[in-house]
Amino acid sequence: MHTIQLGAAEVLRPVRGLLGFATSPLATASERVGRAVNGDDKEEFEEKALKYEEGAAETARLRQENERLRKLLRGEQASFKYSPLGQVVSPVGGQLTKRVVINIGTKDGIAPEQPVVIGDNTLIGRTTSRVTPNTAEVLLVADQNFAAGVQVLPGDGSTTDPHGEGLLRTSWEGYLGVDYVDLNAKTEQGDFVVTSGRAGERELLFPPGLLVGTVESVSSRDIDQYKKIIVTPAVKADDPQEVRVIVGW
Repeated sequence: MHTIQLGAAEVLRPVRGLLGFATSPLATASERVGRAVNGDDKEEFEEKALKYEEGAAETARLRQENERLRKLLRGEQASFKYSPLGQVVSPVGGQLTKRVVINIGTKDGIAPEQPVVIGDNTLIGRTTSRVTPNTAEVLLVADQNFAAGVQVLPGDGSTTDPHGEGLLRTSWEGYLGVDYVDLNAKTEQGDFVVTSGRAGERELLFPPGLLVGTVESVSSRDIDQYKKIIVTPAVKADDPQEVRVIVGW
């Protein structure tokens, strides 16, 4: 009996070898999948999935904000006349200067002191006096020489009554804010900041209703005359690539 068992083992040995060889690629593939899911690649996979989810959430949030803003500004937008689409071709200046050059100029109806926007009328700056037939310099909202009369609209869309008015500008500390907002104003975090078209009784360079950003924080002290309002710009200074100039309104 022992001899028969040994003989059977010898006969089956090549068969087992072939079966092992045939299944080894599957085992190897299974191991690779296991490592991808359970090993070092798992963290990378989860990180990519998290970034995708965050990106989708941010897109949904922006879409919701844009819809609320359209409702707030419905009927208030003037009939704008736009230049052709322009490209940002180069930055200008140093650390304290936020300017860019665009590749459209007087041939396209561009003149000094005109609003420059992207997307759905989001204000990024204004043209300066440096306008040529084919180019124009743009002073960005983040530049300390930029100023605009603005009003604050409720971020929840509950009403179109302003939550305050003031002057938008960048402080020497580098933050974008709204000055001269009354202490009794109902300004809240998340409110929209849009151009008012005026500052007090003065008409300014911008038509009303251009989105600038959202209120990041609101603070005040008993000794203050006005609220301290910090604004998160809707567009970062380094983001603009394609712009339009509002040449009439």
